Amino acid sequence: MAAERVRGGRRAPRIPRWSLATAGTPPRRRARVAGPRALGFGLVTALLALGTATGGLAPALATTTTEPTDELRISLLAAPGSSGIARPGEPLSVRVTVTNLGTAPTPQLDLALDLDGSRAVAATELEQWLTGASIDTDARTAASATLSPLDPGSSAVLDLIVAAERAAATGAFGARLAAVRANAGDELIAVDRTAIVWVPAGSSAPSADTVFVAPLSTPGIGAGLLDAVTLARLTDDAGDLTRQLGAVAGRPVLVGIDPRVIASIRLLGDSAPASATAFLDRLSAIPNETFLLPWADADTVAVLAAGGAVPEPEGSGARTTTAGAATDDPDPQPVATDLATAAAWPVTFDGTVWTEGGLTDDVVVGLADAGARTIIAPSTAFAGREVAQRLDGLRIVQADAALSAAARAASTASSQQRFDRAIAQVSALLAARAGTAPRTIAVIALGRDELPSSDRLVDTIARTVSLPWSTASAVSAALDRASVEAELVDAALDDGRTAAVAAALRAETADRGFAVIATDPALITDRRRLELLAALSHGWGDESSAALQRFVDASVALRSSVRVAESSAITLLADRASLPVTVQNDLDVAVRVFVRVEPDTAQLRVLDERVEVVVEPRSQTRALVPVESLTNGQVTITVTVRDTIGGRIGDPTRVALNLQAGWETAGTIAVGAGVVLLLVVGISRDIRKRRRQSGAGA
Repeated sequence: MAAERVRGGRRAPRIPRWSLATAGTPPRRRARVAGPRALGFGLVTALLALGTATGGLAPALATTTTEPTDELRISLLAAPGSSGIARPGEPLSVRVTVTNLGTAPTPQLDLALDLDGSRAVAATELEQWLTGASIDTDARTAASATLSPLDPGSSAVLDLIVAAERAAATGAFGARLAAVRANAGDELIAVDRTAIVWVPAGSSAPSADTVFVAPLSTPGIGAGLLDAVTLARLTDDAGDLTRQLGAVAGRPVLVGIDPRVIASIRLLGDSAPASATAFLDRLSAIPNETFLLPWADADTVAVLAAGGAVPEPEGSGARTTTAGAATDDPDPQPVATDLATAAAWPVTFDGTVWTEGGLTDDVVVGLADAGARTIIAPSTAFAGREVAQRLDGLRIVQADAALSAAARAASTASSQQRFDRAIAQVSALLAARAGTAPRTIAVIALGRDELPSSDRLVDTIARTVSLPWSTASAVSAALDRASVEAELVDAALDDGRTAAVAAALRAETADRGFAVIATDPALITDRRRLELLAALSHGWGDESSAALQRFVDASVALRSSVRVAESSAITLLADRASLPVTVQNDLDVAVRVFVRVEPDTAQLRVLDERVEVVVEPRSQTRALVPVESLTNGQVTITVTVRDTIGGRIGDPTRVALNLQAGWETAGTIAVGAGVVLLLVVGISRDIRKRRRQSGAGA
């Protein structure tokens, strides 16, 4: 086991500026100082990254630096204990995990906990600190230890402790900047930034009203509707939906409900799993404030940014069955019910849009036109920090981006130390927010692309609201406060995201054009609309582009489902004949199409250019196209399937014809002559036979 020596209170030289670089970046590359606006959406991303990776510290404390190499590369994970709360007369402990990510053993490492304990930092400064901006500090080494060499792939855990008799900080209540660094001699190897909260004796900490926003959804599912098997899995005792509901029910959480879950259960009627109907009963009984998400938690802001209109569900895309009717079908069709009725659910706030970013003036106008009344958006989208704002007649609820990122990291933490690390950030950010604006409301938006552990989610909420500077609240309390006019920080979505969404919208438009051939087009368009919304879901996270591409690929396959079956060369022996063309329908709905034949030369004349044919689901039907051969020879024809207005369906098919005009007439004459000859021969033989019989009798 690595030897450890802890030294508390050793004074280090003043650190004029610290600069954090991301893991794997040479320490000489320093981040520029960024103001609140310049941080933009990188604030959330950087905070999330801090939950899983360690950065490198620029050489403020070292005479030389080392470039990260495959041989020497380590990570640090610093997690203050007790939610990062430091009080006089109590020890402060920071647990540090050191992992050798290189290919060679590490040298002996000197670890140090540096604290800037003399001053409380404002919320914006703390956010910049945690995201790696260069900050002026007066940090001192509060505790240190040495760590013996680590083999590649191995880890060591140790506690850096500031003894109770040596106060970690001085002065008034508030958040303090902190960091753990690792040195090999004079060379700085790695650093992890964190923060603590100093609570002086006899002080009364200011408080912030705290409320969470969490989804009740099913991320990562591409189906437009959830089938009975999926619902049974999601709503059983250990199911994802059951755990989510149990984690948020009765807690200070505004719950965004996915209507896909509600409608999928109701459309199944009596075929719905018992656990699913019980889930709806429990959901209806929760006391939380609620609102409805778009179908499958679709990203409507991305649609508007791509130039589209907000897509709404149109129907279930299911054939009619009788509600509650007994059936022997092991996979019964959903009950025929109006989808809007099936998805309806009483909520606290109507017309609420929860966005992760990408708000522009045009997008805001589009949301208002689509019926939005309230927008929940990250604080990085606006210049001001007031939680309640107004913009073009819309109510704005501002979610704290930094707090949200830290809380998300806590709710999805893969280990207790990562959870403690994230909670310490939540504690410090909330304390800084309360110290800057007492009785402020902090709205914390949880993640939508990864289902948290129910235990972690419960602990995240419980630990946050139990902080001395946190009071459980509700979003309605924020909306009741006087609002200020919002100043939007125009931040368009990433071009790649916008392009992927635009491609999916074009694909759905093409699907709607194709669906006109169906005897009931809604059976196609309803389903594809729901699948588009599922592909647009926030729940895909980093797989969003892949989900949209799968939707586009499915569109291509759909529009290839009705086609001319492959055919070998055909020989026509008559001047006039019916050319057989087989049409294949791979859809689950009957289609009405028109077959068109176009010869390459004038050797063949098509007598009917639009031969109608109805093809039943999952079957083939032969269309007979009347043609006339004008000369003998070889001719190639192009066969296409068309819709009612002449639009082409699928790819054309090329078929070779062998024309033998006149062969049918000549054959008929030859056969007729042969028959006459046989009759003549037969009659002659009969006459001769009778004559012989007559002669014999005489």
